[in-house]
Amino acid sequence: VIFSFYNDNIQLSLSQLRYFTFLSIGISILWPWNCFLSASVYFIKKFGTGSGLSNNYSSTMMTVSTLTSFLLNSYLSTKQFANFVNRIKTGSLVNFSIFLLLSLIELFLPGLHNAGYFVFIMLLILFSSMGTCYQQNGCMAIVNVMGPIYAQAVMVGQAIAGVLPSIALMLSNLLYPGDANESSTSIVIYFFTTSIITLFSFVLLMITNRYKDDLPQDIEHESPVSETEYVPFKVLFAKLKFIVLSIFTVFVITLVFPVFASNITSVNPGFGKITTDAIYIPFIFLVWNLGDLAGRLACGFPQFVISSDRVLFLYSILRFAIVPFFFLCNLSKKDGDPAINSDFFYILLQFIFGFTNGHCLSCCFMNVGNYVEDEQKEAAGGFTTIFLSLGLAAGSIFSYLFVVII
Repeated sequence: VIFSFYNDNIQLSLSQLRYFTFLSIGISILWPWNCFLSASVYFIKKFGTGSGLSNNYSSTMMTVSTLTSFLLNSYLSTKQFANFVNRIKTGSLVNFSIFLLLSLIELFLPGLHNAGYFVFIMLLILFSSMGTCYQQNGCMAIVNVMGPIYAQAVMVGQAIAGVLPSIALMLSNLLYPGDANESSTSIVIYFFTTSIITLFSFVLLMITNRYKDDLPQDIEHESPVSETEYVPFKVLFAKLKFIVLSIFTVFVITLVFPVFASNITSVNPGFGKITTDAIYIPFIFLVWNLGDLAGRLACGFPQFVISSDRVLFLYSILRFAIVPFFFLCNLSKKDGDPAINSDFFYILLQFIFGFTNGHCLSCCFMNVGNYVEDEQKEAAGGFTTIFLSLGLAAGSIFSYLFVVII
């Protein structure tokens, strides 16, 4: 026990502090990306709906982010002898600075909307992606050494970072529909909140690291070349091929979800405000993210963790069987009644799709350390992020096929 409150009625153990630390790091890893994603509508309106800048905003943002992540994750994974705690700190401070700067610019210079500002935003997305890579690389290396439960904490944190922006977006549309001034104020608050979240995870890591001497293995571990040999990628792939291919496959299949979520509408549009597109579509994103969170939380119970790498690979492939069912729902560009005329069926389908995403991914990352030797665990953490980035890039491209089909 390292903290106690109310005459020892409430106690906080070191393991609990470490769990919440990695939970907060998981939130701060994904929150910046979700922030830029959620802000897409704001920036598209700011640059002028229908203009060249607004038409290219989303695709440019995706390209910059995924390309940066893949290249930097590939580079960092080759630098296996590093202080991984410092990598997390560096990434956290980078994203804290970026979103603090953005909130100040939108507060004091809200009228910026020219091509120069567009380039500036893309540069910030590039640097934010770099910061996230440092956080992710350092974090996965450390949790592989510390144990599966901390990998699960990171995964749950990332799911929370998906749920909260979805709630915020839906509430914003409910409370302030079409209010431009409120939209500008909300984006400043949103950017500032993002900077606080990253700073909070940084502070928690600093506090946790004060107790590093009490840990069975120092989390601020820097692997000296004399003690640990470089682990070639072919060695890691030989041991982790089914795990990393599962991670890749999960992301490729999952990224078709936003295409359907944005194009399937309620079969009961007159039922109330929640069935209007402005509320129903953000609600569906929330349902998917809640499913994703539930899947990751389920991995906190050992009986729900799949340990076989081959079963995980098969699981990741079988998720594609869910996709054809979306075509039976109420696609907005499709004439006539849908094959399955039910909002409940569609909502349940999205929840299952989200659940299997979170569950399969969590099982993958929790098992990485079980398939390599102790001295290879840190290198394995960086290696998995390469396939995460590849999956995101390939999934983005694969999703365009469904845009054309729909």
